[in-house]
Amino acid sequence: MKEIIKVAYGPSSENYDAKFSFKGEDYRLKRLGVDANVDLALHLLKNFRHECDAFAVAGFPPILKIGRETIIHPVYKQLREAAGTTPVADGTLLRKTSFLWALKSLLKREPLLLSQKKIGFFCGIFQADFLHFFEEHTSDLVFADLYFSLGIPKLMHSSRQLTKAMGRLTPALMKVSVGKKFTKDYDALIFRTPLMREFHRCDVYIIHKTQLDYVKLWPLEGKTVIVDSLDRFTKEKLVAAGAGRIISCFPEFPAHPEIGCAALEALFLAHQPDKVLDEETLLQEVRSLEAHPTIIETETKSKTAQFAFVIHPLTQKQLFLVPGMKNFSNLPIARGIEKMMGKVPGFYYCKMNGIKSEFNGQEVEGELYVLPATPKQLLRQDPESIYRRIHQLCLLAHSRGTNIIGLGAYTKIVGDAGVTIANRSPIPVTTGNSLSAAATLWAASYGLERMDLVKKGADGRYQGTAMVIGATGSIGKVCVRHLCHQWEKVILVAPRPYKVLDLVDEMKGHCPNTEIIGSTHPDKYTPDCDLIITSTSAQGEKVMDIAKVKPGAVICDVSRPFDLGLDDVSTRPDVLVIASGEVELPGQVKIGKTLNLEGGAVYACLAETALLAMEGRFENFSLSRELDYDKVIEIDQLARKHGIRLSAIMGHTGEITDQEIALCREHALKVRLT
Repeated sequence: MKEIIKVAYGPSSENYDAKFSFKGEDYRLKRLGVDANVDLALHLLKNFRHECDAFAVAGFPPILKIGRETIIHPVYKQLREAAGTTPVADGTLLRKTSFLWALKSLLKREPLLLSQKKIGFFCGIFQADFLHFFEEHTSDLVFADLYFSLGIPKLMHSSRQLTKAMGRLTPALMKVSVGKKFTKDYDALIFRTPLMREFHRCDVYIIHKTQLDYVKLWPLEGKTVIVDSLDRFTKEKLVAAGAGRIISCFPEFPAHPEIGCAALEALFLAHQPDKVLDEETLLQEVRSLEAHPTIIETETKSKTAQFAFVIHPLTQKQLFLVPGMKNFSNLPIARGIEKMMGKVPGFYYCKMNGIKSEFNGQEVEGELYVLPATPKQLLRQDPESIYRRIHQLCLLAHSRGTNIIGLGAYTKIVGDAGVTIANRSPIPVTTGNSLSAAATLWAASYGLERMDLVKKGADGRYQGTAMVIGATGSIGKVCVRHLCHQWEKVILVAPRPYKVLDLVDEMKGHCPNTEIIGSTHPDKYTPDCDLIITSTSAQGEKVMDIAKVKPGAVICDVSRPFDLGLDDVSTRPDVLVIASGEVELPGQVKIGKTLNLEGGAVYACLAETALLAMEGRFENFSLSRELDYDKVIEIDQLARKHGIRLSAIMGHTGEITDQEIALCREHALKVRLT
């Protein structure tokens, strides 16, 4: 039987003597706590150095790397010398080898765990080898090393600043007494002052298990704490502080929770024939355990899921419905006010509640935020300016407990369609375009069924022609792919010829039996089209001549503002024009202020955000101008599952009743006979 002696700086009350099998060999692991008595630790090492296979030392100052310099505390040298020729492990090599591996493994499961979060380090110099990894995920790092090591009430905000400061203070660090137990009070009054209060505002904290022995915690409700390893005492301390989540990057040994980093490294060391351990060997040993990070959810989750959504006025008229703007609507300087408001920061608008899943009863609440800019202003400004203002809304929503945020109308069109915003946001982001695409197809199907003027062939496809204007956009492209499977002939229209041709070639690969034509102008083909879907960012400018549209055609206008004006639509009572994209959420939905929609209808992009919260899918879902067709299918299934459905068919002036659709059909048949 091999024997490991663990000499720990901590209390002797936590001592144990355990026997177990490890990697096919029998081991005895004995812990001897010295109650911060360095002389006792040296005595134990000298006495047992010929009676064990390896030592594990825990809680003493480890070897530190500050910049290019390696710092070894005098006490550490004494411990090494006292052990003689017996191998000594302190867990440093294991942490260096496995900590990043464990974190990367964790991020595969939770990719947004660190993204744009404020991350606090109790003593970041101990994680010097990993700081570059954290800086890849966020620029918001907060280091309390000066307070932890020397009691100096000052925070630092970059690894460079940390290295520079700690390098200057190396002589002082070498003189810090190790033979006296101390506790750093992180709940002290100093942390309520401007000097230190930022540390309490972090989302995620990084700390070593041994550092926790020196720390008095403050209430950690809602915070995530990542530790290198976790034992019963560490867990109890974090739970007592109310930490929302505890993540251990160390393999869990349920039968022997006493095994920590130093002890496991000592076990690996004793297992090697030559008693030598390097990083590569150690990483292979860790992987052989098939271990994964341990996540402990200590926080009771709210029954009500939270989401946020960003809206903005679609017209100058809507702009003056924004609180405080009504009195300016009739002034001759309205256009100047529109331009000025286009640069005003966003703000909280109102709350939505009463949303409840028909599938499992999950309740959802939403908060709406307004960016007071019209489409014209959003598209004229530098995207970076819009990114910054939306990012501030993401931060605000996050601080209010929101789990995901959606982008409405032109806020998801600006720049790279949500990608940059998602990369900067502390919470997941979606444009809602997947459900918008699905709702468009719902509306198209409903309109075609009610008009009943297009027949299906033996293969189930419509024997007619469908057109998508804005075919290369995110929603348009998904509609194209769906229609190419459902129709005999599909026309793709977009302003850039090369994009149209590329899309035509792509769709012919998917649907070789469908006639697919590309064009930059719709009017040549509108007289033959039975279904037209418009999804553009034309800002209300005319995209086609409705006078040329086939009698009895169904038009789904997804664009906001509409591509077709009310005056144009009114000239064609024989054409069914649907203002698609609006849906109804399940439950008794209440919205604090108007969305300028009829009844209980909401935008499909808003509904997608609520739906993801309802499903517990807090992730970046719909982003960029390339929508994933599989995600559209998935969101369609989720919507049906939870009870989200197409609202009453809406037109430019309100609800379109079945009687009105019947009258439209009647007009169309008469025109076709003349």
